Amino acid sequence: MANVINVPADQPTITAAIAAANTYDTIRVAPGVYHETVIITKIVQLLGAQAGVDATSRGEYAMESIIVSSDTTGSVQIQSDNVVFDGFTVEMNTQWAGIFAPTTVSGYSILNNIVRNNVTGMYVHSNGEKMVQIRNNLLVDNSGFGNAIYASLGMTNAFIEGNYFAGGHSQASINIGGAPGTPNNNLTIAHNRFFRDNSIALTSTTNVLVSGNIMQETQGSSIFFGGATNDTEIVGNVLEGGVSSGIRVTTAFSSGVPNANIVAHDNAIQGNAVAGLDLDTGAYDATAPNLRLDATNNWWGSSSGPAPVGDGDAVIDPDGVVEYVPFLTANPLPTPGAVRTTGPILCTGTDAQSIYVSILNNDLNHQASIQMLGFYLSEGNKSPYVHELFYLSPLTNTTRTYQVQFTSQYEFQFGITGTQDVNIAVWGLDASGNVISSIRLVAEEMASIQMLTPGVP
Repeated sequence: MANVINVPADQPTITAAIAAANTYDTIRVAPGVYHETVIITKIVQLLGAQAGVDATSRGEYAMESIIVSSDTTGSVQIQSDNVVFDGFTVEMNTQWAGIFAPTTVSGYSILNNIVRNNVTGMYVHSNGEKMVQIRNNLLVDNSGFGNAIYASLGMTNAFIEGNYFAGGHSQASINIGGAPGTPNNNLTIAHNRFFRDNSIALTSTTNVLVSGNIMQETQGSSIFFGGATNDTEIVGNVLEGGVSSGIRVTTAFSSGVPNANIVAHDNAIQGNAVAGLDLDTGAYDATAPNLRLDATNNWWGSSSGPAPVGDGDAVIDPDGVVEYVPFLTANPLPTPGAVRTTGPILCTGTDAQSIYVSILNNDLNHQASIQMLGFYLSEGNKSPYVHELFYLSPLTNTTRTYQVQFTSQYEFQFGITGTQDVNIAVWGLDASGNVISSIRLVAEEMASIQMLTPGVP
């Protein structure tokens, strides 16, 4: 029968708990900071204080089990099949990865973790014998090497879903590749959110589904092909506002080996600075039995279609290998709602002690994604102290309360995706919890802005 080992109640460190554990035991780690390299060599469940709690929405003030190490392989090393690593913060590895898994393992699950401020976030691989799951993690500012999730040695049979990439990755948010012939097969990248971060980059991959992702203001091309890919389906994604292209097809990392059999349907591709779809000469092989690049039935930001036939995001196709007609004449996906701000609020008069925020998704059919930022203001500077991303099902409400007594001015901003039918109210509360009438804002009183203030971790 499997046992439960508590850290530090039963064992003083995570490492000691792993040594004491038997196969299939559960190790529960209390909140706190653990300065150790965690090497998992047994089939165990390793559960942090936030196990089961989605890391993309639990906020800044949750009690965390934090692992800090500067190991050159990784702060957390998954060296066994079927490991569950759930509910931690892994941060500040100045030497390499927050989480590492070699090509000799499979079947592991990385769930509900905050991975930040490492040289690279996750350097993970799999032999494909069992499915790997990487779900509901928050990845931010893994900037030394510049990748959030990176696999260069082989990743097979993996599901990357529901993660949030919040910026600071100069190479790629998800970077799967290697030399031609590297086994990167049977991958699903679905329902992730990327806000002002970087690409999904694919090189030497086969049978990849990229579906239902929201990629906004990408600091590169949203979906990037480095060459030697085959059988890629891109369906139902939002690719908008990037500084380069929505989809970019090259042979940059494959010694000139072209890509083949790319299908892209039902995507919302708009507002990208260079193009909606941009192919290098010789980057796509449409020679039979390969298919032409099928980019039909996409929205390019205009009912007239993509340039050169319309005035939407361009299709750049020097070899004439792309099919993009018919195109959609309306956006198939819910458009993002307005970005709203309370503007500066003064803590004057009776002096607000806290701020109460109520958010209602009044849409009957669509989920709302809310990114909320809070700042205190001083001498013209904004200092972030709240950063939350969470989701509201149709006709549901959530509330938040934050302290503001430490500042004379504050501001809250809200980025809304999925529906525009969201009602927000913000109230100031005094020390007794009473509403301050001079600090009360509803949605109609909030200003619309172009984008959320950048630079928030």
